[in-house]
Amino acid sequence: MFKATIKGIFARRVRLALTAIAVLLGVTFVSASYVLTDTLQGSFNGIFNQTVSNVDLVVRARNPFVGSSNVQRIRMPEAVLGEVRHDSSLEAAEGIVVGQAQLLGKDGKAIQNGGTPNLGFSWAPSSRVGPFRLVHDGKSHAPRGNNEIVIDEGTARRNQFGVGDTVTVAPEGPAQKFRVVGLFGFGTTFDFGAVTAVAFELPTAQRVFGIPGQLDFVYVKGRAGISRRALEDQLANEVGPGFEVVSAEQAARDLGAPVRGLLGFLNDALLGFALLGVVVASFIIFNTFVILLAQRTRELALMRAMGASGRQVIGSVVAEAVTVGSFASAVGVGLGLGLARLLLTLIGSFGFIPPKGPLVLLGRTVTASFVVGVGVTVFASIVPALRAARTPPIAAINDVRPVTAPLHRRAAFGGLTLAIGTAVLIYGLVVTPRTDFFAKIQIVGIGAFVVLVGAVILTATFARLLARAVGWPLSAGMGVTGTLARGNAMRNPRRTAATASALVIGLSLVSLVAIFTASAKASVRNAIDSGLSADVVLSRKLFTTFSPLVAEQVSKLPQVDAVAPFRFVRARVSNDAVIVAGTDPLTLARVVNLDLVSGHVEGLTLGGILLAKDDADSYHVKTGDMIEVGSPRGSGPLRVAGIYRSRNFTGGFPVPFIVSLTTYQNVFSGAQEDSLVYVKARPGGAAVARVAIKEFLREPFPNIQVQTRDQFRQAQEHQIDNFLTVMIALLLLSEIIAVIGIINTLALSVFERTHELGLLRAVGMSRRQIRRMVHAEGVIIAVIGGIVGLVIGVLWGWAFTTALQSQGVSTFSVPPGQIAIFVAFSVLAGFVAALLPAWRAARLDVLEAIATE
Repeated sequence: MFKATIKGIFARRVRLALTAIAVLLGVTFVSASYVLTDTLQGSFNGIFNQTVSNVDLVVRARNPFVGSSNVQRIRMPEAVLGEVRHDSSLEAAEGIVVGQAQLLGKDGKAIQNGGTPNLGFSWAPSSRVGPFRLVHDGKSHAPRGNNEIVIDEGTARRNQFGVGDTVTVAPEGPAQKFRVVGLFGFGTTFDFGAVTAVAFELPTAQRVFGIPGQLDFVYVKGRAGISRRALEDQLANEVGPGFEVVSAEQAARDLGAPVRGLLGFLNDALLGFALLGVVVASFIIFNTFVILLAQRTRELALMRAMGASGRQVIGSVVAEAVTVGSFASAVGVGLGLGLARLLLTLIGSFGFIPPKGPLVLLGRTVTASFVVGVGVTVFASIVPALRAARTPPIAAINDVRPVTAPLHRRAAFGGLTLAIGTAVLIYGLVVTPRTDFFAKIQIVGIGAFVVLVGAVILTATFARLLARAVGWPLSAGMGVTGTLARGNAMRNPRRTAATASALVIGLSLVSLVAIFTASAKASVRNAIDSGLSADVVLSRKLFTTFSPLVAEQVSKLPQVDAVAPFRFVRARVSNDAVIVAGTDPLTLARVVNLDLVSGHVEGLTLGGILLAKDDADSYHVKTGDMIEVGSPRGSGPLRVAGIYRSRNFTGGFPVPFIVSLTTYQNVFSGAQEDSLVYVKARPGGAAVARVAIKEFLREPFPNIQVQTRDQFRQAQEHQIDNFLTVMIALLLLSEIIAVIGIINTLALSVFERTHELGLLRAVGMSRRQIRRMVHAEGVIIAVIGGIVGLVIGVLWGWAFTTALQSQGVSTFSVPPGQIAIFVAFSVLAGFVAALLPAWRAARLDVLEAIATE
């Protein structure tokens, strides 16, 4: 049996190659996803670890929100450094501040590499503690005084900065000019890739970041022979309960948490698309083994007649699956390395400079790739193997095909699965509390998946009807070739459904993405048009914060009527993590239409809080009630001053809670910088005001975006369009695999109808008509997949849009143009997939085909 299995593999090289390609594509994406994110993760982890090299412990303010690493910590007074230095167990201790410090290039534009941070540090003058290391170029020295700065060597090289140059730095406050006195790195790393870093003398850094007399960290180096654990306990007792002493490694992990979170999201997204491709490939593998076993019916029957057991037949088929899966997985891992390198290059071409270093191939990546590749291939081969083992030898030798079971049981099971999925969807949308957003999305996602499974199972029950309806225009327009193609698609509804299901999955997701992005754009459009009455919007890229001086100075311009700055902070309400906005209650109503249900904006001046109506309903409060709000400074009750409907006036994210700037400063910790500033111009002077503001901010705040309301909306819509482009590009993987599936199915159809095709040629059908018939069959299968996929995609789009209403996606929109393109793509996919089988069918020798049994 082993020799027969090996010979069988090499006897069907083309068919098995198509299967291997389907597996290979999925495994390639799996391995590339892991390699890419592991490489980036390792590089960035190395950078952030280097920021605490030559440091044992770090003293910092305690985070009162346990388990919330993304809450900004309170800065601590510089006096803490003096208390720490009194400890005789220390070799050295230095105070460090960290902030945003964006460099401007020689062209005057801000240097921003993707979403990575632009870090500014205070320089630790002691060489006994801290990571800072100057480049040994004979010119670099540590920064001293108010106008000196050092820049990381990688950023300086890429932007042609050198020692002695004058550079402009834009922190949260006004841009300032500094003289470059050195190039530096952290520990042994001098090129941080996309991360930019500068350093100032401590007093200069405190002035630049607007935090005089404050520190973010105290870096500590213990004396030789002192236990780190003992030193940690000793320092914790000295600094008191308001502060914490952590290892340098933990401090580095927390500093790199935002980048690590971004990479984690990237990894999950890429793996999701990779696993999608693997799922689609499983349909192709199933069909391929059905094809192979159909070709080997007599061969396996003769083996059974000569004494081979059913278990040996199953073992033979599974062995083929293991061989194909192992080969495809091994090649997929290798191609994954190449794809990861290509993706790194593409990332670099878009301005996100990845850190230098070798590709990271972990054992987990290889294991996962082989588990996925081999596991899916073997799993998909089990059912065909069982069918082959159960076929009686005599029936197989005489080519008696087993009677296929009716579709009643499939219809019942599929209908039950569909009903369960629908029930889960309804539960997630209606019953799950809107405040528990992640639980709602998870339940809706599970329901959507179960609905898809039910639809895929049911497809076989109505595939014959769909093929009849879809094929009718072809039958009417193409004559006998169209009629035959229609009949061939109807002949085996199970096989047609299995092939179409590969397209169903891909088109469902493509439609979901298109509907989601159209709904998000419509929501942004409606929210800004109805909720924002400001004429000019001031912001920075990626919604990073900037100095309150921007709003303060812009408000003094004669062209400006009102200015309302907005600050955002994470807080807790009833153990829910929420966003609270701080703004000026005196100008809020002039730039934003909140659509108040009850109460008054003026109540904010008395320390009250405004709630969005949906959130007020969720927390069962009304105007005049008290609501407990927690912040890093503690928690306390705030009186509800009013309830409003328009919570999406930023366009990008909903604002459920609003307080005055005074309450924000008194209650919430962290940096007191603005994220958005809304400006109302004098009547009839919107264009003049924008020009005046832009000119006024050009020198002191060159990295502030000055946009009209329409430009602000268009910028957010452009980001959504970019999301759509990237998602559809990634989903093309599943479509490519689906096309391979159609090729396999049509190849099986050609094989099964070899005798029939010979007779058709004998009675006068031309090669061209044969090709047209096979092409038409491919189009019918593809259109069936497209129709079912679009129906599921629209359902998914509606469900997820409804679930995301609390996150600002308030409008459901179906883009008809894109839907039409997807239908056209389905037709094209079917036509392209039929090229090879049609060519092969047309080349069959007539006499040999007629002689085939």
